[in-house]
Amino acid sequence: MLTADFFARDAVTVAQELLGCTLWHGDAGGIIVETEAYTDDPASHAVLRGPRGQLMRETYGRLYVYLIYGMYSCLNFTTDTRGPGAVLIRAIAPTHGIESMQARTPRPMPVHELARGPGRLCRALGIGREHNGEHIGCRVCLQPRATVPPIASSPRIGITQGRDLLWRFFIPNEPSVSRFR
Repeated sequence: MLTADFFARDAVTVAQELLGCTLWHGDAGGIIVETEAYTDDPASHAVLRGPRGQLMRETYGRLYVYLIYGMYSCLNFTTDTRGPGAVLIRAIAPTHGIESMQARTPRPMPVHELARGPGRLCRALGIGREHNGEHIGCRVCLQPRATVPPIASSPRIGITQGRDLLWRFFIPNEPSVSRFR
C-alpha cells in the first residue's frame, strides 16, 4: 500500500502518479483514471476556504472530504510538506465490489459510470464527510500501480479561476473518465 511519504511531494506530481493506482474502501475499489491537482492557485480550497482549507495547508497523507452543492462528497488526498496541496480523485474504473457500488446508487447504471465524477465516486465507495482528516491507509487504502499508464492533461473541471493550469490528469480513452465540458 502507498504510505504517507508518497504524498509528501508536490500535488501535480502526486496527481499524475496516482493514475493507475488502485483505490480501496471496504470491499469496493477500482483503478484511479482521473485526478486534479490543487496547490496555492486561485481555485484551491487552501486559498478560498479559510479555516476549512486547513488540512490542505498543514497536512499530507490525509483525506480531505468536502461537500459540493450541499450534497455530493468529494475525495481529496492532501500532499506536499512545503506548502498547500491536495489531489482530487475525479474517477475510478471499478474493479471490485461492483454489487456494493450498484447498491449505493439511486438507479442502475453501467459499471463504467458508477464512479465517473467525484460525487459518484464517493457515493459508489461509501465515502463521506465522516472520513475527513483520516490518514490514508486507515479505511481508504491505495495500492501502487503495476505499470505507468499513458497520461493526458487538460484544464480542471468546474472552476472559474486557474483555468490556464493544465492540472487535470487522466488516462486517455478510459470509459470511466468524466466527460469534459
